[in-house]
Amino acid sequence: MAVLTNKIGYIKIPVEKIYNNMLKQLMDTFYFNEKEAKVYLANLELGRSRVSLIAKKAGLNRITTYDILKKLIGLGIASSAFYNGVKTFQVIEPELLLEKMESRMKLAKQILPQLLLASRMSKVRPDFQFFEGAEGIRTIYEDTLNCREKIIYNIANPKNLLEVVSEQFFNQYVKKRVRRKIKVMVLMPDSSENKKYKKETKNTMREVRFFAKENNIPNEILMYDNKLALLSFSSNIGVIVEDTEIVESMKSLWKMLWRGAS
Repeated sequence: MAVLTNKIGYIKIPVEKIYNNMLKQLMDTFYFNEKEAKVYLANLELGRSRVSLIAKKAGLNRITTYDILKKLIGLGIASSAFYNGVKTFQVIEPELLLEKMESRMKLAKQILPQLLLASRMSKVRPDFQFFEGAEGIRTIYEDTLNCREKIIYNIANPKNLLEVVSEQFFNQYVKKRVRRKIKVMVLMPDSSENKKYKKETKNTMREVRFFAKENNIPNEILMYDNKLALLSFSSNIGVIVEDTEIVESMKSLWKMLWRGAS
């Protein structure tokens, strides 16, 4: 394994560990997904390069890398230029990335009052949203992090969920939810593989109860504030319904199940 050594030579740090830590920081702090973080780091290390070299360095295919670079250009994080007829790409330095993030936060704070006013004045509010694919289901989960009541009522199927959104995304989501002090109360099938979730309640702000696994529920339900989210893992679709009466009715049914669960 490759290592980095300080000048005296006493401390050896695996390069892989440093790389993984940088990936995590980009994902947690700058909201990159894993592939975007890999492309950014690869281009940062290579400097201005062709997409094929960046893709090889990032361990991704060329098409995916090219699409990510186009997105980064749109965000002002990367630029492109032709040299000897070859298109090349270059990402901005980390300190400029930080400045860009701070600038966006300042702008967001400036326009937030106007956005809230427009929201209140709107006569027609969306009460139904449709999401498609794994990214759509991740978006629904990210929406629960805006929960004002700081509690989520959940009927879950962890195995099917993780197969769609990935365990890495879910672990990052849990950390964000805990940082925001949002509790989740979960009903899930009573199976040996689900027992671990009950043991993790202390550090995850999660309370778990089980229902008989014979009552098969392959999908997932989330209730938070005045929203009801329904997820289908077999179809990779999800919907969010915003309606206070519907959500209150579903919460009442959920509480009846909760009282009868172990």
